[in-house]
This record gives sequence, C-alpha cells and structure tokens, in this order.
Amino acid sequence: MRFVRRGTVPKIAACCCVVVLLVTWYVLNVERDLDKSLKIEIIERSIRSAVNRGECRHPHLPLDNPDIMKFYKPVERINCGEGMDWVMCEKSICFVRPEIASSHEDVICSYTDIIRKSDYKVRFGQSLRMKEPYVLQASDFVKVVCRSSSGESWFGMAHGIRDTVPRPPASNFSPNLAVLPPEAVAQAQQQMQDGATAPIYNVLMFGFDSLSRNAFIRKLPRTYEYLTQQLGATVLKGYNIVGDGTPQALVPLLTGFTELELPETRKRLSGAGSVDSYPMIWKDFARLGYMTSFNEDLPNVGTFTYRMTGFEAQPVDHYLRTYYVQAEHMAAESKPNCIGHQPDHITMLEYTKNFMLKYRDAPRFAFSFHGGLSHDSINLVGAADDDVHDWLVALKERSLLDDTILIMMADHGNRFAEVRATLQGKQEERLPFFSFVFPESFKKRFPQEYKNFLANEHHLTTPFDIHATLKHVIQLQTAVDQFGEINDPKTETSPPGIRISELARGRAMSLLDPIPSNRSCADAYIEPHWCACLNWLPLQLNDSRYTGIILKAAQSIVNAINLATVEQRQYCAPLEIHRVNWALRLQPHKELLQFRTNSDRDGFLADMTGQTLVRDEMYQLQVVTMPGEGLFEASVAYSLHTFSATTKLTDISRVNKYGNQARCIYDRDPELRKYCYCRD
Repeated sequence: MRFVRRGTVPKIAACCCVVVLLVTWYVLNVERDLDKSLKIEIIERSIRSAVNRGECRHPHLPLDNPDIMKFYKPVERINCGEGMDWVMCEKSICFVRPEIASSHEDVICSYTDIIRKSDYKVRFGQSLRMKEPYVLQASDFVKVVCRSSSGESWFGMAHGIRDTVPRPPASNFSPNLAVLPPEAVAQAQQQMQDGATAPIYNVLMFGFDSLSRNAFIRKLPRTYEYLTQQLGATVLKGYNIVGDGTPQALVPLLTGFTELELPETRKRLSGAGSVDSYPMIWKDFARLGYMTSFNEDLPNVGTFTYRMTGFEAQPVDHYLRTYYVQAEHMAAESKPNCIGHQPDHITMLEYTKNFMLKYRDAPRFAFSFHGGLSHDSINLVGAADDDVHDWLVALKERSLLDDTILIMMADHGNRFAEVRATLQGKQEERLPFFSFVFPESFKKRFPQEYKNFLANEHHLTTPFDIHATLKHVIQLQTAVDQFGEINDPKTETSPPGIRISELARGRAMSLLDPIPSNRSCADAYIEPHWCACLNWLPLQLNDSRYTGIILKAAQSIVNAINLATVEQRQYCAPLEIHRVNWALRLQPHKELLQFRTNSDRDGFLADMTGQTLVRDEMYQLQVVTMPGEGLFEASVAYSLHTFSATTKLTDISRVNKYGNQARCIYDRDPELRKYCYCRD
C-alpha cells in the first residue's frame, strides 16, 4: 500500500484553491474577449451591489478649490494668422468676400465639390472655374482655388448648406380618426385643434468634450452667464456619467442603450457591422419630418469611427465630418486649431447656425460636438468663450430659439489633465455640464412636464434619461399614433433584435416626469466606480489597518492590466507598481446598513432596525506604474471572506496621457491603447 506523504493533502487542496481563484480572476478580468452577455452580467453584478444602493448625495465641489484652481490659466483667442479666407458661403451660395473683391482685381475661382465617399474618405466633383457666385449642389463643402489678375492667389475650403437635400414629407401630427377607438377620439380631436397653431419644437444640442459642470463655469463664464441669466437655462446638478469616455456618454444618450447591448460595431472584431444599425434618436425625429444634422470634429478619434466601424450611409441630412476629413489633409497649411484662417470651433458654430437658418420652415434636429479645444486641455476651451457667447446671442436675435429646445452639454469632465489627478478632479470627471433651455411656448403648453423638469434639477440623472426625455418630447407632440395607440414614454419597448435585462428596463426616466429624490446609482444603472454620490473615505497610506489591503488592491489593478495585454506581450511591456498616490474606502451610508424592510404595507415608512452584513468592501486607488509612469485609477472589490482583491478592466481609468507610449498597438488593438507601454 502506498501512503501519501504527510502534508501533501493540504498542499494539493491549497493548489486547487489557487487554481480556482486564478480561473475566477481570469474570467472576471479578460472581459474584452468575453461574450457580451457575460460582460453585461459582470457589470450588473457590480451595479446591484449593496454599497451602490444608497440614496444619492452629491458631493460639494467648490469652484475655487485651490488644489484645482492652480491648474487653470487664462488663454488668448485662437490666432489663425493674418488675412482672411477669400471665399465664404451663406446657405447654398458661395462667393468671394466683398473685402477681397474690393482689394483684388478680377478674382476668378475654381470650385470643386468635396463629396462624402465614406466616413474615412472623400471624392471630388468636377471643377468649375467662374467669377460669379457658386451654388452648392452635390455637397455642403467645396475646395476653392482663387487667383486675381494681379497674380495673387488663395486656396482653401468653404462650407454652406446646399439646397438639393430631399426634404421629408411635411410633418403630420394629426391622427387618423377613422381608426381610433372611441375613448381616444376626444383626445385626438383636442390634439388636432391645438396642433393647428402649436409650434413643432426643434432640438439643438451643442456639446464640448471633457468639460465638467465646474470647468464649464470656470472657463466659459460669459457663455454661462448668458445661458443662465439671459436664456434662463436650467443646469442639471445631478447629471452623472455611466462609463469611461465619449462613446459611453453619447451612445446611451443617442440610442438609449449601452454599446454592449447594441449590435457589434468594433473594428477589431470580424463580422462587425456598421453603426447604421444603431437606433439613433435623430432617426425618430427624421420620421416626423425633421431635417437632421450631426457634426463632430477630430475625425481621427471620432465617437463612432475610432474603435467602431463608422456609418456606411450618411447618417443625417447634413454631416460636417466630411469637411473635417478633408481638412486633415490641409493641416500643414493651417495653424493649430484652425482651418485656413478660421478657428475650427467657429466652423462648427457657423455650420450649425446656418443649418438652423436654412430650414426655418421645417422642424430641425441638430447635434454638434466639439473636442479640439477641450479634449486634451482644461484651459484652451476658454479661447472660445466670446465666440460661443456671441453665437448664442445671434441665435436669440435671429429668433432661432423661439421654438427650439436648446441643450448645451458635455460628455464627461477632463480625463487626462493634471487636475484629474486630484480627488476633486476625479469627482468632477463624473459630473459633466448639462443644461436645457425650453421655449416659453413649451412651458405654457406643457406646464406639468416643465414643472417636473424643474423639480428634477438636483436629482440624479444620466445619459439614459436624456434619451428618454428626447423621446418624451416627440411623444408629447404625437400623443396618439396612426394606429390609435396612446404613446406613453414609460411603456416603450426595445427595437427588434436588441434585448436588455430586467435591471436595465427601469433605468431611463424622462426629465419631464418626476424622478425620485432618493434615486440611487443602482436605480440609475451606474456602477460604483462611476457613481459620484457615494461616500468615499480617504485613507492614510501608512495606516496599518489598511496597508495590506491597499497593496493587494494595487497589485490587483496591475494584474488586470497585464492580463489584458498578455496576448500582445511581444509589443506591450508588463507593468509594475511604482507607487500608490492615494486610496479611498467606500463607506456605505448608515441608513443603507440599517434599513430592514418597509414598516407599513404601502411602503411609505421604513424599518431602520436592521444591521446589514457587509461581505465585500470597495476601494478606489490611484497608482503609478512603470515603465512609462502611467497614472491609473480603479475601483477594487475586496472580499472579507477570502481576503482577496479583484479589479475589473472596465473599472480602470487612465488619468494621464499615453501619447506615443501606445503607438505599437494603435492599429493592432486600439482598445488597449490606455494600458500598453510599447517595448520599442
């Protein structure tokens, strides 16, 4: 008989436990290769955690915090050089500027249409040489070369709004009474009577990348003052992001879903389709006869074209991306943040204004989103303050806001500047600027909805809620559909082919409906890592009670990053912990731990005699890694049962710029750019 050596069994058992833990840890961390449904399950497990269910209490973030203000500097307006562009367009007519015509003899220009071929390429139309004004037909954008008889010349681009875009049928919000059930006829008749004189509301959204609510106030003070004092904007004080980066802000806002819930569009995955499959909100407006426009600068890092495949068909009636794609080829001829002699933010402002002017006789939906000034700097956007202020004044003076719901917004706070390394900067990242201006006629026509909106100013809200609000605006104007069904934004179903979990079904609430003041981040579908209203307790790094946990948590972060890059190890170096800058421990609200159940059958009163057993603790750390001095922040779950730390890759944020450190991985696997330090 063979005997097992003493001590072998415990060793085998220990090894088995280690293997199980490693496998579990691997499954939790290699999320980018998991099936989408498993990723959603992991995220929702975090959302449902007990620490995420407390009533949202927003942090007090002073505007003048010295730790923040030391990073803010004044900037000059964008200087695009002396002189001016020779050609400009008004609506669909392009012509030599009067100042140029009067100072140069016999200016003749050659005009070549810049036509969209795809989201990444353009083609050129036939060149026409003329002295007379040029009428845009094939495109909103034209390449121009001009010469005067005295030998002077100029070349550049111009943009307008062409006449040749097919208009949808006139908006018809009147239901067919013949198909309505008797109980809906009276409502429909009242709707038709009101609709004869009631305006159709335009939606105009203008956003900046990487501007927290506080940063907007600090860097765009004239704009903020005019927006709030003259236009009467309401700024959402509880608006909270739901993920990391621009797509995680704009995809829920524009579609009502997360990227994981939508059809696959990531470039790196075989079989990925185009973003055309997304149920964009502008499609809903277009079906009602709205003219549509979507505009975004920085084409190399576009929301739907950097990691995603982009749009196959042009997504809207007027699409500024085509102009910016061609402008990339002229960058050498322009100063930074300029296209020719015009700052590129003015290009977007003017194009958006011209769109609103062009279609005065039709309802309009426009969303313009600018990132060039604010994505990589907390200060440079200040150069646009006067221009944005003047743009708003012009919209008001030309009566373009009379029947327009104006939304000024940002996707998230700054993610890469030095300010982001501070604790307040971390919180501000999660609280972007978001504001609404409703026309006076809307307030009078829908008084209860507007009253609800005002009551929600300080309540927890998200991009999902903005989408629900836009849908609600449509439904208020089309209360009874063509089949006689009464539209209710609270009973809307998912589009065919898109499935969401039960947890996700109640996450979106229209701002025009009452939103509970005690709404939690779990209710709003926000993971603890992104929830700005949780109670985080700063820790002393040398506190012996937490030193071991902090070290385990820091190593868990680095392990998650290294596991994500392991398949690209020939290009990406493994990272090591250099130091921990700070650590926070999530302190659940006392009321959350004491809540036992409802003490009355109607659920109005709470029994607060409970003592909830906490099995897991949540920590947040900021760590510096080597090589490359990468600055990362992450949420880490620490089990009080196994005394182990676990970090999900989606809960890790890169705080400082990676720049050329990740150059070797840009094309191979762009999703790893935050985590990869190239060996070469």
